[in-house]
Amino acid sequence: MRSEKFTYLVIENAIDVCEGIERRMQAFTNWESLGYCMGLKEALERISRSKPNLIYLDWSLNGGSAYEVLQHIQNLPDYNPYIIFNTGFQSDNPEIPQEIINKYKVDKYHVKPFWEALRKNLPTYLKEAEEKVIQSFPKSKIVWVDDESKDKVPLALNNIICVIQHPCNPRKRNFYTITAKKEITTSLTWENCYEMLEKYGIKYFITKARQHLVVKEYIEKFERPYVRLRGFSVKIEVVKEKLREFENWLIAE
Repeated sequence: MRSEKFTYLVIENAIDVCEGIERRMQAFTNWESLGYCMGLKEALERISRSKPNLIYLDWSLNGGSAYEVLQHIQNLPDYNPYIIFNTGFQSDNPEIPQEIINKYKVDKYHVKPFWEALRKNLPTYLKEAEEKVIQSFPKSKIVWVDDESKDKVPLALNNIICVIQHPCNPRKRNFYTITAKKEITTSLTWENCYEMLEKYGIKYFITKARQHLVVKEYIEKFERPYVRLRGFSVKIEVVKEKLREFENWLIAE
């Protein structure tokens, strides 16, 4: 089972539709809501700031329409979310399907009401959305590893916060990433971990041999002898004999 966490945003001018979508999404625990927007200005600001992986997009918005949202998305570099588009105005605006599907290439197009379509197809839509997100990761920074269930899961190396030895099984390692809700447990050896991180230029430090390592990019604070990491609630100790070496590494380019 994939442990990556994904985000979605609802852009819709009817609050009952917003709440209905969020209720249906609660069953999918690896999807996190970024809330909903009912107006164009707020939608554009929220997309720029959060870049949700999935967008539920209504045609009619307070202060504008879906066209402005789709144009804004196209202008954001390296951003290609999964879009579920819906409208109640197709009969009044027959040009909408052609424009939306051909010019802006939304992933799914629905005419309201679309609850039955979501009931039947939402798991499929979300699987497609997850695959689209994963495919958008830089290929040079993604490796596929076997987790403890023997499933192949993607590990985004540039998202790794730290690697910790499994508390109950010294043959296993727990990878913690900035995007995952829970750790990814693998049987990779420590040598495998070092080799993989070095191959892709990830700067790390072994704070305690055969116990844990930290990635430089995610270090927020060092309070001797503990390291605080962004996105990780537990302090990591740097053992006494490595303190001076760690401090030099921390300030090095």
